[in-house]
Amino acid sequence: MNQSWREELFNQENTDSALNPLVLPMTNAKSLRILGICYRTWGRWEEVAETIAQYKLAQIQMKNFAEQYSLRASPILPYQVWVVGKVGEIFDGLAQGTNKLNLAKAIVATNKAQYSRKEFEVEQIRFTKPLTGDLQNV
Repeated sequence: MNQSWREELFNQENTDSALNPLVLPMTNAKSLRILGICYRTWGRWEEVAETIAQYKLAQIQMKNFAEQYSLRASPILPYQVWVVGKVGEIFDGLAQGTNKLNLAKAIVATNKAQYSRKEFEVEQIRFTKPLTGDLQNV
C-alpha cells in the first residue's frame, strides 16, 4: 500500500474549470493508483468497507449514476477511496496468519463513526488547509 495515499488523494490539482477534485468521481484505475494496490486487494478491503452504511450508499449512488449514463463501470468517489484506504491500514496493521477479513470487520464495526463523510471532510481540511502558525489546538 502506498504510504502517502492521503497526500495523493487530498492534494489533487483542481480541474481547468476550477472544480474541486474531491467532489468529482474518479475511475477505479485512478483509485487503485492512489492507494498503490491491485484490483483484488481493493475487492477484499471493499468487502469490509461495505459494512459502513455511508459507504454502501455512495456505492449505490455511483452504480445508479453509471446505469443512468450507460457507463461501463461505476465511478468511485474520493470518500470511497478514503474509506478503503483506512480499511487497508487496518489490514496492514494485523499480524500475518490471522483472519484479517473478520478482524477488520470487527474493528470497523466498533468504530463506524471514524468512517463517516464528516470525518472524511475533517481529514480533508487537515490536509488541504495551509498552516497559519496558530498552535492553539496542539
